[in-house]
Amino acid sequence: MADLNRDRFQILSLDGGGIKGLFSAALLAKLEEDLQVNVASHFDLITGTSTGGIIALALGKGLSPQQIVDFYVRLGPKIFGRRRLLRRVRWLFSRKYPQDELGAALRECFGDTTVGESRKRLVIPSYNVGNDQVYVIKTPHHTRLMRDGRQPMWTAALATSAAPTYFPSCQVIDGMRLIDGGVWANNPTMVGLVEALTLLEIPIGSVRVLRGCLKT
Repeated sequence: MADLNRDRFQILSLDGGGIKGLFSAALLAKLEEDLQVNVASHFDLITGTSTGGIIALALGKGLSPQQIVDFYVRLGPKIFGRRRLLRRVRWLFSRKYPQDELGAALRECFGDTTVGESRKRLVIPSYNVGNDQVYVIKTPHHTRLMRDGRQPMWTAALATSAAPTYFPSCQVIDGMRLIDGGVWANNPTMVGLVEALTLLEIPIGSVRVLRGCLKT
């Protein structure tokens, strides 16, 4: 991770929105193509919720926005495939989609890469329904942050994207019942801003934010 620049600290904030994350990834890919730059290299911290969290983690791993677009195009239909009538009826009583396809896709995308191996500072919101508390997964970008560094990226991605009614809760991180961070931070801009101002002690006048918003 790059050294802190307290004169100009740039945050990329990526909203949730399911398969619509394809649009955020495509926008970043288009920026790279038009400007001939590495988009991720221009940000000091990336925060993302749900599908935005998946994109944030992928950028931290070093994937290009175009590779992320390809991921959504190739594996999105498997994750959010059409349900047969019986499964639609079951949705009245259980989750809409099984977690198997999502988990397999995320394992394929991130492999064995850990949160601590991220090339960018990351702040990924989730929510622990077991103890009714927010749960934020972070890279070890401060000496106080020692909890999440060894956590595989795919598990962090699964935790932040486990949207209620769509997927079961994620229980692969210390047995906690973690769900989509969008239940409390669908727009994670404030999460990234608080991280910059408090933990990293960046002056507020130095912070710049680019928000990838999927809402109209």
